[in-house]
Amino acid sequence: MRIPFLRQIVLAGALGLGACANNPPPMGPPPEIVFTNQRPFLLGVARIEIVDKFTPSSAAPHIEMEIGQPPERVIRRWVQDRLKPRGTAGTLRVVINDASATSVQLPAPKGASELFGPPASTKVDMAVDVTLQMLDAQQFVLSEVTGKAARSRTIPGDVKLNQRDDIIRDMVADLVAGLDSEVDPQIRATFGQWLLTQ
Repeated sequence: MRIPFLRQIVLAGALGLGACANNPPPMGPPPEIVFTNQRPFLLGVARIEIVDKFTPSSAAPHIEMEIGQPPERVIRRWVQDRLKPRGTAGTLRVVINDASATSVQLPAPKGASELFGPPASTKVDMAVDVTLQMLDAQQFVLSEVTGKAARSRTIPGDVKLNQRDDIIRDMVADLVAGLDSEVDPQIRATFGQWLLTQ
């Protein structure tokens, strides 16, 4: 029996909707790593400047340029969320000395088959090193604090690509949170004369 043309269109549309229902829409980009859940430091300085002494690399074993939210970018977001200039003079300089991320393929376990064994795991290492300097009007350093943090994790070779991305993102978030934990008490102890009340 021949199906009328209009009914063919209706049937095709219904089939198309069914196919869409069975295939979930692609996931959007992961949420931005932020630090707005913590109370910011209100500082008696007129401005905050960031000096980046670290240069990301695409050469192995570096992976900074492969990461959606690399450590250097998340440090900048940490500065934005946690440090607020509220004064009329002076500068807080934030120096990013290190914001590296590397990935090295680990040797296969002894006895594992190259053809049929699981894919090789990779070891991911990350490190950050940041110095905060209070400067006077002549750009002389009046006081400074330094914070460092490092994280390392082995990622199995059989994880899916999106799972690997999630693991690395969580590593970066935990890395900069570790930096925050390192620097927070130093800011309170060393920069007391520049801290303003809420």
